Amino acid sequence: MGPIILSSVESASNADILQGTRLQTVPAGGVLTFELQAANNSSTNNFTVSVQMPNGDTPLNNVRVPSSNPVLEGVIDERQNLTVSFPIMQGGHCVFSCTETGAAALTWRVTYTPA
Repeated sequence: MGPIILSSVESASNADILQGTRLQTVPAGGVLTFELQAANNSSTNNFTVSVQMPNGDTPLNNVRVPSSNPVLEGVIDERQNLTVSFPIMQGGHCVFSCTETGAAALTWRVTYTPA
């Protein structure tokens, strides 16, 4: 089994982004890498994200996502984005959620790499 890569743009809050995807249940132990970029990050227009691992740990809890400069919806700029990786065991469901404040867009990519 090779890596699984998912990506999209969220334009509203979403309580469980990975629900219904190929990463709804992790196929084998490995690493999940999250790459996140918001189109806006002001006090009135921004996104926060949370990640809850299958064992209940929350390594990201309402973390504000950095924006790109210039504002480019749908672009993940590796110089400005938030990138984090977490080990994950087989069979678990990782809850990845986002909360929008005001008007913003969240571009995300999640990569699963088997161990």
